Amino acid sequence: MKIGFMVRTAPYTSQDIDTVYELSKAAVNLGHEVEIFLYDDAVIAMNKNIKPPKERNIPERLSELIDMGVTVSGAALSSKFRGLRKSDLIENARITGASTFNRLFENCDRVITFSL
Repeated sequence: MKIGFMVRTAPYTSQDIDTVYELSKAAVNLGHEVEIFLYDDAVIAMNKNIKPPKERNIPERLSELIDMGVTVSGAALSSKFRGLRKSDLIENARITGASTFNRLFENCDRVITFSL
């Protein structure tokens, strides 16, 4: 089964990205394919320059998921509005357009959206 997650909330504003992290790990460990699409403020989670003191490191968690085979991409327009450039991204994360978002809904068996 292919599972897609769309996250719209900022990484340190809610527990949404943490929930996606845990669900993605569990799904991959059960043999499922996972794709994560970050939209609006969630694209900030791909910024490798975030170094939270005494806090969970969400960019590192996303890198861990990528190493497990999860696809992580973020909306190009959301990234542009937040000043996020390709050089700021964690390794193997992608900035993509609306076609990736559409493909997520077309190709995934289940899509779960996290938003405020």
